Amino acid sequence: MFDLILRNGLVVDGSGDPAYTADVGVCGDKITAIGVLPPEADTTDQLDCAGMVVAPGFIDIHTHADIALLAHPPHLPKVMQGITTEVFTNCGLGFAPASGEGLAIQRKYLIGLFGDSEGVDWEWRSVADLLTIYEKQGIGANIVYLIPHGSVRVSVMGMEERISVESELKQMEAMVLQGMEEGAWGLSTGLWYAPMKSASLEETVRLSRIAGFFATHQRDYENGIFPATEESVKIAREAHVPVQISHLQMNGPENKGKAPQILDLLDKARESGVDVSCDIYPYTAGSTLVQALLPGWAAVDGPEGLMKLLSDQKQLKRIEASLDDNRDWSVYFLAGATSKKNSPLEGLSFPAASRKRGMSVPEWIGALLQEESLQACFIHHNAHEENVRDIMRWRHQMFGSDGLHLTGKSHPRLYGAFPRALAKYVREEKVITLEDAIWKMTGAPASRLGIKGRGFLKVGYAADIVVFNRDEIDTPATFENPSLFPSGIPYVLCNGVPVKWNNSSTGSIPGKVLRKNQQN
Repeated sequence: MFDLILRNGLVVDGSGDPAYTADVGVCGDKITAIGVLPPEADTTDQLDCAGMVVAPGFIDIHTHADIALLAHPPHLPKVMQGITTEVFTNCGLGFAPASGEGLAIQRKYLIGLFGDSEGVDWEWRSVADLLTIYEKQGIGANIVYLIPHGSVRVSVMGMEERISVESELKQMEAMVLQGMEEGAWGLSTGLWYAPMKSASLEETVRLSRIAGFFATHQRDYENGIFPATEESVKIAREAHVPVQISHLQMNGPENKGKAPQILDLLDKARESGVDVSCDIYPYTAGSTLVQALLPGWAAVDGPEGLMKLLSDQKQLKRIEASLDDNRDWSVYFLAGATSKKNSPLEGLSFPAASRKRGMSVPEWIGALLQEESLQACFIHHNAHEENVRDIMRWRHQMFGSDGLHLTGKSHPRLYGAFPRALAKYVREEKVITLEDAIWKMTGAPASRLGIKGRGFLKVGYAADIVVFNRDEIDTPATFENPSLFPSGIPYVLCNGVPVKWNNSSTGSIPGKVLRKNQQN
């Protein structure tokens, strides 16, 4: 007896093995049969998938869904593109565990990155508290939680720009240990962001060792990407834990064509015993908080302190001077602004936006942060297609959207990362095969994190399933019009429940909180 049979589909099972034609039987939240099922098989419903691919639900290994899943539980930007499991936090940017003061700082400093939080109850403190909230309200996708280094550090030290002392390190270690005992899967760091950029090697090693795994937004992806990558490898080596290098992009003209060199560095690290892998999104532009462009000293007193600095003319001039560094501002574009003064400037380059305001770029950035109360992001077009393709071919690369849940002209990766990879880099450019792409979207991240019973189409595994047309899958989302759902993905199941059917959202919220300490 089945609840659903998916018939005659081209099964790409997440292992990287060649595709094959088969039927897939679902009962409850599990896959209960794969093969040739007789026409008379007892089933509540069936779907003819002839001419379509049947694959495991996609696992987005790099997301910022922390608040979006609370504010908008059906999670349409992701489930509509076939994503059934979200891995967050990332880049060390998140909200649990946290002290009351630490949570207040993080909420005000980071909410511009996380989007609309209307209706969200910010009363949690521990990882257990937050995960329980997701469970009680319901969510449209499964979640895998990483402990954010930033939240831990801010709760112990505030935004201070200095190395931690032993007593502070012990407090941070205790917070990470508790979070792991409550179901987290590892740690995420963001050594480019304040205050994590002040963390010592000892701090990152000790916290990563307790977590058993860390994903890292490296200290640099531009001029200093090679020493930054060596630092990531060193942390992993000294902590004796795996490392996932987040969104491995090589920015700046000086890095054009240098992907083979960074991959050689990573291969040598693997040969020496360091378990290193990476994720990328299929674009040459990144996106993050505008205040992340400021020097670390500007944030030492938290968001309120930064706002005071911006309103003090002497300090504002100091901030502006730090930004007047001859960088190419023409590759920076405004995203996620909401005020009347700046929302009409969304999608414009920083020079174009500042000209419309009659200011220099540094002057406008200062005004922007004041007027938006730190809630503005930017898109940075500074990477190279040949590097994206080379990194995508690396066996140990996976896909992550790094999607920011913002309104307006945000980065289109939120709505289109996975279909774009399958359309542009698999079907059109043939950079990697379909089987390899699905492996990198499903089996690889599940194996990387040790998620049992997901990531593959196997009997007994969770019925997280996406059905798509390999000739039609694509994304219409662009930088000019980013909030558009993909085409060619008519059906998505999460835990056996349709979350997308006949190209439309069902509004269902069958996602589960996956706790590492509660796996069978």
